[in-house]
Amino acid sequence: MHPVPVEVPLSERHVALEKLGIVLVTPAMLDKLRTDRSVANAELSALLRRNLLVPVMHGVTFEELDQVSPTLASRGGFNTAEESMEDIVVKIAELVGTLADEEADELSMK
Repeated sequence: MHPVPVEVPLSERHVALEKLGIVLVTPAMLDKLRTDRSVANAELSALLRRNLLVPVMHGVTFEELDQVSPTLASRGGFNTAEESMEDIVVKIAELVGTLADEEADELSMK
């Protein structure tokens, strides 16, 4: 995979202004959501209410996520078991309009 420059929000205020968020859903995240009702879980709920999250499953299935967070699981998204990370990156970039079609095609060929 080749690096693609992206801007990452550095504060909760920046996150609140974003139009789209990407959540990497891992076994550790599922464990945390099952056991921790902290601020992070509350923030996830707030973002879900605004339809801002695209889940990317890594090492888990949508069915496993559905047991912990049915709302996040219902968003649709991507799974690294079914698509390469490179393909997922290109699709997300196209989704948010970060890459022109030619750039997306170029990335997907590398």
